[in-house]
Amino acid sequence: MAVTLSEFRRFPAEREAIGNMLMVYGEIEFAILGCLGDVLDGDLNTAARILFRVKGESARIDVADAIIRPAFQKNDLEKKWENTIGAIHFCRRIRNQYAHCHWQLWEDKIRFLNFDRDVRTPSGELILKLHRIDGALLKAQSIFFEYTLDWLYFLEKEYQKRLGKIVSHSIEQPKMMAAPALYLAEQAPPSPAHPRAAGR
Repeated sequence: MAVTLSEFRRFPAEREAIGNMLMVYGEIEFAILGCLGDVLDGDLNTAARILFRVKGESARIDVADAIIRPAFQKNDLEKKWENTIGAIHFCRRIRNQYAHCHWQLWEDKIRFLNFDRDVRTPSGELILKLHRIDGALLKAQSIFFEYTLDWLYFLEKEYQKRLGKIVSHSIEQPKMMAAPALYLAEQAPPSPAHPRAAGR
């Protein structure tokens, strides 16, 4: 029987943090649905059909943006939405690099191969790069996911307030936060000839 994610035996906290982000990304999409539903005058049925019939995370965000942005612009929320869209796309990049990667131990540190990016070369030998992460980076990335959700929750209520549908709300506007790194900067080790066999 295959042993899955054996690289994480000594890194359970890192494994949990990555798994949590993959799950929270779904909550980000659900929060986008809330904003889209408000723009469509509360029609969540149509909003869900628009958003989740689109295949691919980037295309889904772009479709939502095309519908939400004009309504938010009319209510002086475009700059806040612009910041939020940027945060959403960055979370998508984090999500995709972990959803489409292979994990290895190298020099007793956990690292990953980003196939989603490295296979874009049209021909020739693949150049695969190992990227390192650690607990501190994963914590910063997890906090950024929460920050992105906070912006979506805030904008949903703020839009309702500016339309006069609610008098007030208790959700505070998040303080601006810089995006964390995607991985730790370092001199990348050489790519293994057979990624699946390496590190076992």
